[in-house]
Amino acid sequence: MNSQMRRLALILAFSFSFVPLRALADISCTPTQPLPRQNRTHMKHRDPPSQNPGVTLLTVHQVLAASPAAGITQTGARSTDAPIDPRESQVVTLKGDLWRVNVEANDCDFHLEISGIGGGSTDDRIIVEIPQAPKFLAARNALLQALTAHGVRLKAQTPLATSIRVQVLGFSFYDAWHYSSNDPQRGHAHGSAQVGSLWEIHPVWAIIFPSS
Repeated sequence: MNSQMRRLALILAFSFSFVPLRALADISCTPTQPLPRQNRTHMKHRDPPSQNPGVTLLTVHQVLAASPAAGITQTGARSTDAPIDPRESQVVTLKGDLWRVNVEANDCDFHLEISGIGGGSTDDRIIVEIPQAPKFLAARNALLQALTAHGVRLKAQTPLATSIRVQVLGFSFYDAWHYSSNDPQRGHAHGSAQVGSLWEIHPVWAIIFPSS
């Protein structure tokens, strides 16, 4: 495990242990869809593993090239709260360039659109998501602080004029709700036009902002 991955693991251990005891800042947001009715809600709010997991190091380009989930054509796959592909059980870390942050009205999650390192504003991206819940509060707070430090004011849809380097840690997740047989790779209504995969990191438990 390299130094940045170790740092993420330490941040994860600290934040998960102490967030319930601290009052950290977050935005004011009431989801339009109650938590129990949010699609695949258990999968999107999974706890970090209690034991030291094997962490898969991925790049944005590897995620963009990944094949659709193996079980996507099965009945009920778009709404099941169980893994539909073995890859959904992977703990992964990924570094890239943040170009956009959306606050989704239905669940108040932070949607981060990330390109490969050194990518431009029109490059293909993936989505990583930080849910709204106490156990994710430290990650949400870290993002808000980083945006403020870069002079960015978070809105419902926040494109960035200049990207911010980020690295995240969380579970691999296939956003089956947006699957389309007409475009299995990109799906439909899944982020901005630059989002090129239905594979996400969701939930994100830890986020850091490396300089390179």
